[in-house]
This record gives sequence, C-alpha cells and structure tokens, in this order.
Amino acid sequence: KGITTSFGSAWATQQGVLKLQSHDSKRLFISWPWEMSKGILKLRTQETKVYGRGASPDDAEQLTSNGSDPVVCNKGTYVPYYYSPDGYAALGVVGNAGEKPWGHYAANYTISKGIVTWSFVRPFELYLMPAATLHESTQRLFDLVGKPRVLPRYAFGFFASRWGWESRAYIEDTLSRFRQGRYPIDAVIMDFEWFTNESDYSFNSSGKTYYKDFGYNPVLWPNPKEQFAAYRKDFNIRVGLLRKARLGNTKLLELVKEKGWLLPSAEAGGSWPQNVSQAYAQDRCLNFSDPELREWYSKQQEHYLDDGVEFWWNDEGETMFFTFHWWSAAEAATLHAKVPEKRFFSLNRAWSPGMARLGTAVWTGDIDPGWKDLQEQPGLMLNWGLSGAPYVGCDIGGFTSNSTPDLLSRWMQLGAFMPIMRTHSTITPWAMPHWPWLWGTKAAASIRSSLELRYRLLPYHYSLAHRLYQTGALWVRPLLMEFPADPEVVEMTRQFMDGNILVAPVLNETSERDIYLPKGSWFSLRASNITQSLEGCDDCQRIIHHPKGPSIEKKSNNLFGGDQQSPPIEGPAYITGKAAFTEVPAFVRPGTVLPLAPVVQHSDALPGGPLEVQVYAGADGEFDLIEDDGETLSYEAGGVRTMHIKWTEASSTLSWEIEGSVLAPGLQGFREIFVRFISGTDTFTSNTRPIGITGAVQFKVEVEAAPQREKARVI
Repeated sequence: KGITTSFGSAWATQQGVLKLQSHDSKRLFISWPWEMSKGILKLRTQETKVYGRGASPDDAEQLTSNGSDPVVCNKGTYVPYYYSPDGYAALGVVGNAGEKPWGHYAANYTISKGIVTWSFVRPFELYLMPAATLHESTQRLFDLVGKPRVLPRYAFGFFASRWGWESRAYIEDTLSRFRQGRYPIDAVIMDFEWFTNESDYSFNSSGKTYYKDFGYNPVLWPNPKEQFAAYRKDFNIRVGLLRKARLGNTKLLELVKEKGWLLPSAEAGGSWPQNVSQAYAQDRCLNFSDPELREWYSKQQEHYLDDGVEFWWNDEGETMFFTFHWWSAAEAATLHAKVPEKRFFSLNRAWSPGMARLGTAVWTGDIDPGWKDLQEQPGLMLNWGLSGAPYVGCDIGGFTSNSTPDLLSRWMQLGAFMPIMRTHSTITPWAMPHWPWLWGTKAAASIRSSLELRYRLLPYHYSLAHRLYQTGALWVRPLLMEFPADPEVVEMTRQFMDGNILVAPVLNETSERDIYLPKGSWFSLRASNITQSLEGCDDCQRIIHHPKGPSIEKKSNNLFGGDQQSPPIEGPAYITGKAAFTEVPAFVRPGTVLPLAPVVQHSDALPGGPLEVQVYAGADGEFDLIEDDGETLSYEAGGVRTMHIKWTEASSTLSWEIEGSVLAPGLQGFREIFVRFISGTDTFTSNTRPIGITGAVQFKVEVEAAPQREKARVI
C-alpha cells in the first residue's frame, strides 16, 4: 500500500520495507524491515549528517548533526525532526504518551554507517516530507505542523525586560527615561516581582498560605487598571508579565492535587545541561496537557486581560516536552474567550514544533553576559528556525551577571536583525539593568542607533512575517539556504540572511570584522541614512547619519575610499579590519528592493512619514510590502493590503501596484513614498509623492565623462 501526493510518494512492502521517492520518481530512501515490536526503524541514507535537530550551547555554531535526543531545557531545545540532503524531511511523533520526565521525549534518531535509526515507544508515527532543498524542507514542515501566525506588529519592535522592578515610581521613571532619551520601545516585561515579593524556589509541596499566584504586588501595582491604561496612553508602552508553570499557594495546591492536575516530576535544575539533582517545585508543577486544568487556568487569568496585560512571558516550563505548547494554548484560550479577534502572543523559554501556529516566540534561555554567549546566539536562532521555531530572541546583554558597554552595544546591533529584540538582566546588585542611559554616552548613542535601525526595518520584517505565514519560507535563515553550492557556508552561523540582507554582526571584543561575501556583487546596506522627515512630528523620525568608519580591507587592499559612495564588492571575498563602534556590517545584492519606515518611537506611531524604498542598482528586483491592522486575526481572512513593488533595471523604473484590502492598515498604512536609488558610485533620491493605487518613479541615469561618475534625475 502507498500514498501519492504532488510532492512525492511512499509505500510499504509486505516485508515491512518502507520506500520514499520524490515527485519525479527519484528514490530518496529505502528502509530495513521495520522492527515495531522493538521500537526501532532503520532507514538507509547516503548522508552522514542532517539539518534541523534544534540546538544548545554545545552545538550552536554548527548546522549539521548525526542525531537528536529530543528535550526541552533552559538554553537548549532538541526536536524529533531532521532534513536529509537525500531529499526529504522527517518528523517522529509519539504524542503526549511519549513524554518523559524532565522535558524528554520518547523518540530519537542517530545516523551511523549509512543508516538513520529511529528509536521510540509505541504508538509511533513517522511523517515523511519529500523536499529537494533545505529551503523547501521548512515549507513542508510548516505545511504539516501549521503555518506560523503573524505576531502582533508591536512584537517586531523592541522589548525591555529585567528581574528587579522595584516600585511603581521606578516603573514610571524608567518609562519616562526611554521616552525622554528617544530610545524607541514598544513594551516592558517584568519578572515575578510583579505579583509577589518572595521567590518560591525553596517552597515545599505544600506551598505557603499567604502566597498569591494570581494577584499583584501592591508595591509595583497598587492600581493595575489605572496603571496599564496610563502606560499605554501616556507612554505608548505595553506591558508583558512573567508566568511560571507551577503554583505556590497552599489552597490552590490542595485543589489541583485533588483534581489530579499536577505532574509527578519537578522543574529540572540548572540551565544546560540539566542538573536533575537541583530540581525544584516537586509536586507543584501544573499538567497543562490536561484540558480541565487548562480551562481552570484560563479562568484564573481572565482578570489580567480586563486589567490591561498585553502578553505573557512563560518561564521555567521544562517539566514535560509539550508543556510550553499547552501552556500557551491555555493563555490563548483566555484571550480568545475575551477578545476573539485579537492576536495571541507569548514568549517562551523552550518550544516544540507547531507552537508557532499559536502565535508564540521563544528566547534562548538564561545566557551569560560574555562574548562566547553572544557568538552562540546566531547559531541557536538559525538551528531553531530550521527545526520549526522561526521567532527567536535572546537575553540581549546576557542575563546572569553584569554586562559591559561594548558587549551590550554589539549585542543590540545583532538584536536589531533578530525576529525578537529584547534585553534582559538579573536582579541588582548582580547586574545593572540594560537601560541605555546607564552605560555611558558612547554606548547609549550606539544603542539608540540600533533601536532606530530596528524600527526603520519594521515594515520590511513585518512583510516577511506575512510571507512566512503565507508560504512557510523562513526569512531569517543560514547562508547555506541561499548559496547551497558554496562550501564556505555549509556550517556558517556567524552570518545569516535577514530576507535579502546578509548580516555579519561584530561578535568579538576587539571589533574585528569577520565577513565572508559569496559570489556576486554586494552593496553595503544604507538603511541608517535618513534624508527626509516630517515637520513637527515628535513621535516620528529624526535626521541621523551613519558615522564613517575605517576603510574595509580585503587582504590589505582598500576597497572603499574617499567621500563618495562605496562601490559594490565583488565576491567571493573575505573582509577584515576594525569595525567602527556603531557599525553593523550588512550587505545586499544588486536588484534589492528594501522598504523602510522613518524612525518612530513605537510601532503605533507608524507610518510616521513617507515610506522610503531603497533600490540597489544592477539587476531587476521586487518586494511585496504587506500591511494590516497589526492587532487582529483579520489578515487570515484576507484583511491585508499588498503593495507589489518592482524595479526594472533596463528603464531604471520603480513601479508599484496596490492589491487586496486597501483600507486594511487604517491610519497606520503608508500614504506617501519616496525612492532612494543607490548605484555603484552615488545615491539619488526622488521627491515624495502619494502612493495611490498604482505609481512609478523613473530615474534618468547619465555618466559624466570626467571623472567617471553617475548622475541621475527623476523623469
């Protein structure tokens, strides 16, 4: 018997041999006769390593592996999935019955001597997805587990978090300083001090009679409704709050124990690797896989939505493999019972494939403030994305102890290009909060520059998130997915693609560039140079200019010089030399069409002025700018406005056409546009004009005889 689809077919023989082939009848693998009674399935392979197992600090800086023993843990998540260059992807499923204590999963695989060996408990399901490329494999995975929902627009801005918010006065002083210092921000996140003034790590299974799991700490929140409303109205800042996957109140513990809603295991201690000897919260961890528990939990949370809590930050839920999934499902149920049309968002310390369809993001755990941890973050982000978690952030600056101005500044530069941008730090006196103004004027200016770049890129990232939802195509991805024939990028994690942007962040304390550009022409990204702004718009943009850094060298040959625009670099090329303190090395190819917003202080201030569309000369290009209301699920029913933007090199013309629901973005939709044309030697800017339904800007490019220099005018 067999199964045939548009992308391949699979069948099994009477002898228990499984065969898989692609849509064009290419054999992808043939198995040994399966041994279901022993919980073993062996597949023949021509490959020694695969992609997409997840990652931890142990292997963050490599993309391939020869196996996965799935587990969720602080700083590490591994999943029962892989993509094989044989031409297929595989996901092993045992369901809730296959969960093991401490976040482990009862299905794993290893690769050795031409055999992929799956070991599992029954019942076991193996989902096979023919895919010719690594790029296609993630699309097939999301077809199976559900397309990642588009997060609320504010999630593409910046979050500021810490453990140790002290009082209402401290909260309001911090919000004021962000706004007065013009550091763009959309939300703050608070650790457990928001609801209690006592840590529960030492509590026994009986908890404490006075502990309140679903209340507020009156020192911080004496008037919750009034405060949440004021912070949105006066500061345009939302608030996300921490939750733990356990209880501490004696009466509530007695109730859930009587109902059978507790897990037999505790939260594993330590970070990575697990240290079970330091486990805590025994007989206090909630079993979120129980639908009755989820319903009860949802009701306990209802009043927070009435008060004005925006989203949840879920911590310390590595009790079972699917805890974070079911926990987020319970929180989503609370939201949708109150406001069915609103998008759900939660930030989680670990994940399992399929969670992104709920509207979740993840962060990489309680990392240290060190250059090694900074260097691991791009690889964790890339490996987790390949495994089914496309929205990844980290504790920018490091969590566990004090950071430094240089480290925090470089980390913020990386964060501007990550799907989620969020700082976090431990409690004082162990660490100083990662508020920009605390780290000196030089670091504060650099951090502001990174935040402004983040908000400039917001319409670009938001459009790519819509494309992810529509097609399953990762926008933050390894260079390998873009340049599969280039041996230099097979294991590369220090650089990555952000849509059409190649990002090569500075990840070392000496500020040395370590950049590789694959074959082709590459322009330096010009996203930090703003030339137009609105009059009298305090929330919109300010004029900034990217500071000039030292020359970039290729084996000691000067590539960029003088005051004129740097010409494209021809790859393959290695770029070294010192990077300026505020420099974020990023590059685009000819034909890149890049939509940018003005600098706004929060996402609700969009559009903030005209849309800037940058065009990098040398090839045809296109981009779909996608806008919606930023808050509701209406985009799933077609409530989006798509602006198809096209650059035609032969005529030097940028044209556009609006399609879909023209009014979908409301007042936050862009209404005006100007074009910045970037050639090999200069930059030319059009005037600002209404977007309308269709439009075009054509440049007339002429070359002066001496010196050889282009000039352009709009016709």
